[in-house]
Amino acid sequence: MSDVELYYFEDLEVGQVREFSDPYDVTDEEIMEMGNRWDPQPFHIDPEAAKNSVFGGLVASSVHVFAMWVAVGMKANKKVKSAALSALGFDNMRMRDAIRGGDQLRSRSTCKSLRRSNSRPHCGIATMYNEMYNQNDVVVFSIEHTFLIKCRDYDKFSGG
Repeated sequence: MSDVELYYFEDLEVGQVREFSDPYDVTDEEIMEMGNRWDPQPFHIDPEAAKNSVFGGLVASSVHVFAMWVAVGMKANKKVKSAALSALGFDNMRMRDAIRGGDQLRSRSTCKSLRRSNSRPHCGIATMYNEMYNQNDVVVFSIEHTFLIKCRDYDKFSGG
């Protein structure tokens, strides 16, 4: 991990935007695999039945959409990673538009709030507003997430 740059609580600013532009390619096969495993609705697992659904074709399930959002961020963070310690919560998750095979997904994250942790003063708490969008710049998903992140002096106070 020595070639990976970490960013800490102190590197974040309210209003700061991070773009994750390395696309995540969605396939029908992945949609059906995830649907069969986690949400076996006809419009997630059967291309023929999906044609007659409200979507008019195969679409990704919400659990798959959430997983893809995580994957977009992790794929983009191969060289620069946050010093995040733990997710604290996810709020206001919205499926904004259907995600289909052939879509290429990217995301952006905007810092909404920052504060030092009261119980762990060597850590900060950050809340981000995130949007995932497709190749046509249509926002397909949004979510707020709050997480615990190391401060630069974390190791000095945590013993590790």
